Amino acid sequence: MLEEPYRWVEAINNRREYVEDQLASGSPVVGTTYADGVLLLTATPGPRKLFEVYDEIAFAAVGHPADIEKLRKAVIDIAHLDGFNLSANDVTLQRLVSFGIGPLMKAAFDELFRSPFVARVLMAELDPDGGGDAFFTIDADGSFAQSGKAAAISGNAESAQAMTAQLQKTSPELPLDQALGRALEVWGLGRLTLDARDGEVPSAEAVRDFLKGGLQELTVEAAVLDRDRAAKSKFRMLTSEQLAEPLASYFEV
Repeated sequence: MLEEPYRWVEAINNRREYVEDQLASGSPVVGTTYADGVLLLTATPGPRKLFEVYDEIAFAAVGHPADIEKLRKAVIDIAHLDGFNLSANDVTLQRLVSFGIGPLMKAAFDELFRSPFVARVLMAELDPDGGGDAFFTIDADGSFAQSGKAAAISGNAESAQAMTAQLQKTSPELPLDQALGRALEVWGLGRLTLDARDGEVPSAEAVRDFLKGGLQELTVEAAVLDRDRAAKSKFRMLTSEQLAEPLASYFEV
């Protein structure tokens, strides 16, 4: 019986390695504050990755599409249940992460007879009055971290750290067109860092060269939580037409 705790720890470590391996090639997601709200951006050949959760809260993830969909539905259900039982003002990102998706992912990860969620999540919340926008990143084991003006998730820690470092240097007052360009550059940095050896951070020139050649088979996906939107829901997906001009230079051959 004395061996049981060690077997459990070994099993957890094996699960962690498995999840990390499955997430290793995941396309990064960038979240940043801009002049009129919050911007989320990614580029992927696969299914959609950016979603609305509640009026001022958005969800994005890296990982297995089925697990992302399960988590998306779960957090939407939690948000609407809280809104019904309490009030819309009680539906906050802090509450959804601390008492909802965080414990849900931790339980799946810790219970060895269940499959863990092969996903890493980024959630954002808009402050309608400005100044208090929030981001949370939630890992597959349920651990989470909060940040203020920006956050990023990727296939590994080195990539996410490189992206976050660049986002911290980005002004939160950029207009949307400039914020889109900056977010795409940070995404490119994260994507290149996934393949870099010894944690080497690619140069700005290498990132721009990669973007001009690496986006041809991908779909750039972007969404905003728009502070100026009159509707109760502040979430808005950006169309390909709205992305075309701000990102035109990155698609030049």
